[in-house]
Amino acid sequence: MLNKPKVIIIDDHEVFCESLALLLSMKGIEVLGTINEGKMALEKLQHLKPDIADIVLMDIEMKDIDGIQLTKKIKNKFLNIEIIMLTMHCNEEYIVDAFKAGAKAYVLKDSPSFFLLRAIEAVSKGESFVDPKSTYKLMGGIDNRNKKLDEILTPREKEIVKFIYEGYTNKEISKKLNLSTHTIRNHIVNIFQKLNCSTRTKAVKEAQKRNLI
Repeated sequence: MLNKPKVIIIDDHEVFCESLALLLSMKGIEVLGTINEGKMALEKLQHLKPDIADIVLMDIEMKDIDGIQLTKKIKNKFLNIEIIMLTMHCNEEYIVDAFKAGAKAYVLKDSPSFFLLRAIEAVSKGESFVDPKSTYKLMGGIDNRNKKLDEILTPREKEIVKFIYEGYTNKEISKKLNLSTHTIRNHIVNIFQKLNCSTRTKAVKEAQKRNLI
């Protein structure tokens, strides 16, 4: 990798930061420092001038601040800094929000270090990068949104969605279908996962969007 970038690590786990800094240094990447308090990041980055970092490795979930919100603030204040989200969250919503906030890459902490190095290399060239697991998650969500609901839900699940829309409780649905309440709960969990919803109301709204009910 030519013209190794200068990197800052923002993560509230000190041991993780130290281990990562050591790894990157061994790979010839200059680590200017680590920041363990998200709310102090802007001030500390300001103090680094003129050795301002090229790339910030940013955790999403920190004790004192949301890494996605901090990404927005950093991008507003330091136009030349690029952000790589380095997180344990493989969630479509997080991935999309991170890029909307201005991140240039998204890498999972449990990915092989090779992918982080690839991300740093790509970002230093002005390119974006998403590690394979996150890409699979993201594309899976897009595929699900583009499919017809009939292709996502089983006939039984579609039947249960209609009962939910009509206001029936799990116990009432179980009686109508002659199934145990446990089985109904399992079906509803599967419906939530397939529709990317967390409540009955949201599941009904998603079903209505797709003209199921």
